[in-house]
Amino acid sequence: MNNNDTGTDNQELPKAETVQDKKIKFNFDLAQKTSQQSLELEDSEASGHEIYEESPSQHKFIRFRGANWNELLKVHGVKLQDPDGDDVKYIVQTNDPKTFNKINMMCDWKVKEYVIAPYVSDTGAERIWFANYKWSGKSAKKGNSVRQCIEQGQQNWIRINWEAKRGFVARQPGVGLSKEPQFSKIDNEGLIELCFEERIITDANHEAVKENWS
Repeated sequence: MNNNDTGTDNQELPKAETVQDKKIKFNFDLAQKTSQQSLELEDSEASGHEIYEESPSQHKFIRFRGANWNELLKVHGVKLQDPDGDDVKYIVQTNDPKTFNKINMMCDWKVKEYVIAPYVSDTGAERIWFANYKWSGKSAKKGNSVRQCIEQGQQNWIRINWEAKRGFVARQPGVGLSKEPQFSKIDNEGLIELCFEERIITDANHEAVKENWS
């Protein structure tokens, strides 16, 4: 008996794989699915990280959502300072008059009426203008300028600037903009939830209210 006999003399060895056998073919169906997933992911990430409250005067030209002023939500809001001394705007919502008065008192009677006006810039940035529009006395005209700008911006591209004597002033582009505003598919409710997450005051136990009162 041959000591080198392994008992495999009559068996075929596995065929060695060649480079040709390992070649990966391009999957067109998977590529289309990947592109769609990427678009959905980009839209989701933009919705979660890019939508926040900002004055439209920070952008060159903007368009507001909605066909008229009455379509926009009007709520109570308040501007308070955070621990770093920065101004932060909050929505105030409660059905109980006593609770509302307590919140207002603890906020130094700063609770006012605000309009929630979503808009998009000519570069595609989507934001929300959370603006106090009911100013009283000699400042009433400036408060009304908020509504005037929004109504103009719902129909045309406009640029909004602040002028000390007149309030917010809108003008259309000098050469016009023919592009259509690219609003996201998120509805107004979704935009508000994204923008004001943890910034909706429903009772006097909200941290921002207690911090202002302390």
